Amino acid sequence: MEQTTQLAEQIIEATEQAMQYEFAFTPDRFIDSLPIMGTGMLGIFVVMGIIILCVTGLNSLGARPKKEKKDK
Repeated sequence: MEQTTQLAEQIIEATEQAMQYEFAFTPDRFIDSLPIMGTGMLGIFVVMGIIILCVTGLNSLGARPKKEKKDK
């Protein structure tokens, strides 16, 4: 029971510390973060491309041959 009380007090203290930060939009920091965001987005697109190529390749390897239609 005492551990639960201590944990709750720690959570409350951490929450109070987090609420002390002021979140404000600063254009300088936004401009500085653009290269980092661009690198992340590029990484996401590269991984998506690799996944698409793998799925396409596996689909072509496992594709069943098409049956020819018989003329009546």
